[in-house]
Amino acid sequence: MQSQAPMVYIITYGCKVNYYESEAVASNLSAMGIANEMVSDGAISHLQSAAAFVINSCAVTSMAEKKSRYGVSKIKRYHPQAKIVTMGCAFGRKTPEMVALEVANTLTDDSVVKSHADGVIVNHKREKAFIKVQDGCKNFCTFCIIPYLRNKIEYRPVDEVVAEIRAQGSHVTSVVLCGINLCYYPDFGALCRAVDECGIAWEISSLEPPMMTPELIATLKDCRHFVPHFHICLQSGCDAVLRDMNRHYTTVEYASIIQKLRAAFPNATFGTDLIVGFPTETDAAFATTLTFLQQLKLDKIHLFPYSPRVGTKAATLPLIQNSIVTERIKKIKQTLHLSD
Repeated sequence: MQSQAPMVYIITYGCKVNYYESEAVASNLSAMGIANEMVSDGAISHLQSAAAFVINSCAVTSMAEKKSRYGVSKIKRYHPQAKIVTMGCAFGRKTPEMVALEVANTLTDDSVVKSHADGVIVNHKREKAFIKVQDGCKNFCTFCIIPYLRNKIEYRPVDEVVAEIRAQGSHVTSVVLCGINLCYYPDFGALCRAVDECGIAWEISSLEPPMMTPELIATLKDCRHFVPHFHICLQSGCDAVLRDMNRHYTTVEYASIIQKLRAAFPNATFGTDLIVGFPTETDAAFATTLTFLQQLKLDKIHLFPYSPRVGTKAATLPLIQNSIVTERIKKIKQTLHLSD
């Protein structure tokens, strides 16, 4: 980062898919002979010469959008001559706050160079490489803005995914299959079997409960290199709230999935996402969720205070007071002994 040569710096916010797409951009730039480096937004003020910045943004919560905006503002302050190119969900929304930043250069999803496009293979820098295999979601959970921004369902052919994995250097010791909603991959079991034949440790990013069929569980059990860490999105432990969220499973079904996975993988670890303070989460609904979490005994829980996204169905509902949401998050952490 101390080089005097003009550089293109890439800053990424959000999910594993975003990190993959940033690495795709980096690989394409390298193929064109353009020096580039992936950095955090905290490095902006310390960078030397910068020809351009690529900001890969996230819109999943209001805080994620705020961080993306802050990154652009910080670049303008410390590198006023550098070109700024934006990509990702937050800048796809074109909200007044984003438009006010006056950034004209935006990469669309279709213009992001993917694996094998023009002969370019994505070269991953991490020991654990994120491999994007799917894009798009049309579930329209009532709290989620992503289906309004990334609803074009796409998936990568099995042979393309395998070729990318096999092309990585020896520094890549494991891979993570990721997507916006892996439910839409047409034959995920076939993909898993092919990835396992690559002979490298691999795992799966966030999974939706409906994916975890007996057939897929049996397939994963037969895979020799699969790392049994399951991050299965829950969002609420109350059936009434799940219905209001437009989530397509019940708590009984969710618990059954965890039970079956524990039977198949005795040494597995389990994580989930949980939204606290969804507008219809009453005190009784929260108590039900807390009891359900105590019964599940998951290893890791990502807690998210509900963040209204303008344009979603839930955004029209009255909000729960911030103080109540904060207290609920605190109670979950205390009850389940979760670290911050």
